[in-house]
Amino acid sequence: MKKHVFLLSAVVLALPLCAAAQSSVTLFGVIDAGYASLRSQGAGHNSGLVSGGSSTSRLGLRGSEQLGGGMSASFWLEGQLNNDRGGGATQTTGLDFSRRSTVSLSGGFGEVRLGRDIVPTAYAHLMYDPTGNRGMIAIDLSAATLGGVAMPSGAPLRNSNTVNYFLPATLGGAYGQVQYAFGEKDSGTAAVGGRRNGNYLGARGGYKSGPLDISAAYGEYAQLVRAGAAGDYRIANLGASYDFGFIKPMGLFQRETMDSTGAAARFAFNTFALGLSAPVGKGSVLVTLAKYDNKTAGSDNSYTKLGLGYVHSLSKRTALYAQGAVLNNKGTGTMALNGMSSSMAVPSTGRTPGGRSTGYAVGIKHSF
Repeated sequence: MKKHVFLLSAVVLALPLCAAAQSSVTLFGVIDAGYASLRSQGAGHNSGLVSGGSSTSRLGLRGSEQLGGGMSASFWLEGQLNNDRGGGATQTTGLDFSRRSTVSLSGGFGEVRLGRDIVPTAYAHLMYDPTGNRGMIAIDLSAATLGGVAMPSGAPLRNSNTVNYFLPATLGGAYGQVQYAFGEKDSGTAAVGGRRNGNYLGARGGYKSGPLDISAAYGEYAQLVRAGAAGDYRIANLGASYDFGFIKPMGLFQRETMDSTGAAARFAFNTFALGLSAPVGKGSVLVTLAKYDNKTAGSDNSYTKLGLGYVHSLSKRTALYAQGAVLNNKGTGTMALNGMSSSMAVPSTGRTPGGRSTGYAVGIKHSF
């Protein structure tokens, strides 16, 4: 009897080990906190503790299971933290998984992924912006706010209700993705834009070999609202980078347009951006330079932004950072620096048309 009990106990204890060999779950995250100061002409200044000055603070779970035959299933749940005040992406809510919430099936055919995920055109801002599209010196993601476009929640960085297909990583450096997102408006919707409002279709494709990485992407949101009427909003971009070892230059061009809606002129906006990263000592110097050119008839709110930063690694997981930026408006533009997770900002009213916005931040980030 004792022998049988011993054998049974051994089997029970071995079961979790067998399961662990077939699947894995990882807890991961980033905590980023620092001091920032922002100033805009005509609107005074603001300063204080911020979250996400260099990397978005986050907490997540990811896991995978081997199914055999070269196939696997996986999930990814990731939410934003604002550790300067506690809680999730807004001051009044707790942690959610609005950064990413997906389940996937992968194999030799590629990957099919369902849930809330990154938009294909947004990958260019992650790959060809030396900051990874984070902080006040990051290349601005979209001009939709300048055009007064009512974008879906989180767009154009992330879409909800998506179905994605990714090419397999066995194509000699070629990669690609197609994404469809449901706006999920019912057939009785009487609001502007109707049932198609918020539906999305986009794709990207590229090639990476050694130090070279180049890609292009296109996406279209159906029947978004602007100036009280609806039209299709389109984003297309092209980016490239080349790593020379001692320096990595990168460039990005993006074109955004929206059909004429009502009495409003057709919206059109171009982004031209250059960036570079260079290893210096135990860290990296980051430089961004971008011109945001408004091509909408009757508008003159274009602007330029120059950013400089340095990230100093204390270990593989911990780093100190410092960054500063200058934004110059053109014509009647009143844009101000942003790009941090904190709600701290200079007032949106009273800014001098065509004025300047400046800022700097210093902080620490730790990954786990």
